[in-house]
Amino acid sequence: MLQFSDTQFAQIRIDSTRVSLSPGFDVHRLTIPAELQPTGLEHNLLCEVEAEVSAASPSSRWIATAKPTRIRLTNHNHTSVRLAFPVTNQQLLDLEEHRAGHDLLLELHLSGFIQFDHSSAESREHIRVPASVWQDELERLGAAFGFALSIPLPTSAGARRDAATYLQAARRLLHDGEFDKAIGSARQAMERILAVADWPQISKNDDLHQRSQAQRWRAIYKAVFDQASGAEHADEVTKDFSYSRGEAEALIGIVASLLRTVPASSM
Repeated sequence: MLQFSDTQFAQIRIDSTRVSLSPGFDVHRLTIPAELQPTGLEHNLLCEVEAEVSAASPSSRWIATAKPTRIRLTNHNHTSVRLAFPVTNQQLLDLEEHRAGHDLLLELHLSGFIQFDHSSAESREHIRVPASVWQDELERLGAAFGFALSIPLPTSAGARRDAATYLQAARRLLHDGEFDKAIGSARQAMERILAVADWPQISKNDDLHQRSQAQRWRAIYKAVFDQASGAEHADEVTKDFSYSRGEAEALIGIVASLLRTVPASSM
């Protein structure tokens, strides 16, 4: 409830089943519809509404701030407002981890400012978006919602720094549309990773079911390295290889993940 004075206030109603997502380019729009029903107003008032949305506790995290919206409040009449928040792919992924398959718990911080008399009010509203509703909204995003390419930050020195630097270069080349060069830079990162990774040798004669965990990581590494090497077009087999953006993203993403599997102390 927004309470502007002892007698002037507005009840807030939010239908959590109408929370929606609209796709964008890396940044999407989260819309939370709300209804305000004022009581005790002496006359119609113009009110500016500001809003912030956060992931609710136990791990409360700020998500986004909505653009301020100006509405007219009339006694006992419902006034609708659609609060629109920008959210990135990475934020959506973090929210998925936060809700862990359950309902999505959000906290909405509303502030109302009445024009002319300068009175104001604040309210915190808790929203429980049903898991089925949220999953439907994510599916509506389609291909616009994907895994963000997260690359570990370089350390002060050593092979880990070199690998991260090569991966950052790969990401820039990917954004420039240089897919082969991007894969080549990711391949250079792999060489730095292997130089310090504690993965034993493997052989094509190994019993695959008897391989250790470390050997299986080495097998993943080898398969990815072989695929990435195709971008050099260095022989008759690979000279006509053509890599799409999706393939380049996949290879860079796998290499970034492999970098995360190697303990920082070993690099």
